[in-house]
Amino acid sequence: MPGGEQQPVRGAPLTYGWSGRAAVLVLSVCCLGISAVTPLEIRVIAAGLSPVVPGTLIMGALKSPWVLQPVFAGFSILSPTWLWLEMPVMVLVVVLFAWAVSGRRLLRVRRVPAWHSATMGVDGLDSYTAFGYANPTRRVLATVLHTRTEVRQIDAEESAAHVGYESDVIEVVGRYLYRPLLRPVLALARAARRLQSGRLDAYLAYMLIALIAVLSVVIALS
Repeated sequence: MPGGEQQPVRGAPLTYGWSGRAAVLVLSVCCLGISAVTPLEIRVIAAGLSPVVPGTLIMGALKSPWVLQPVFAGFSILSPTWLWLEMPVMVLVVVLFAWAVSGRRLLRVRRVPAWHSATMGVDGLDSYTAFGYANPTRRVLATVLHTRTEVRQIDAEESAAHVGYESDVIEVVGRYLYRPLLRPVLALARAARRLQSGRLDAYLAYMLIALIAVLSVVIALS
């Protein structure tokens, strides 16, 4: 390329290095931090929209100073701030309980013989396999699963004949449910991909339209 510039290869994955990963990590931490102070955000939003929207509509989302509730009755309430405190404590309690009841062997590596059959004293090729345990189910549900079996002669010699057994189970859900939905889902994904133009002004426009629509519905129902 002129000037020594290297153009990215179409279809190649983009790598942003440690700086890009650190930026994503910072944004994720900021999202979690903002969720912890959601009640304060609601107060700030109510103060900013007070000339347009009555403050009581937005402040109605606060059940108490740190508990959120929907503006419509019949939904659950939660407190993201208290969840920030309760979830780490619950994880710590579970870890301590598991460590205590395990006799302080929670992190030790335990080596045991591999399980290969429920029949005691039967080893090698005579033991049951996963195929053998599933065989009764395939036989009983052959009509539903469309099980197909075939016994055929693979090779015949003068002294012995080799017989082969094949069994095939048709994935009913995959064939009759997922495959018909594959094309419309891919078409919907292609249509959604067009919205991902990568332009910041377009994303801000989408957010503004969504915000206006939500406010319109809330005001109309109030």
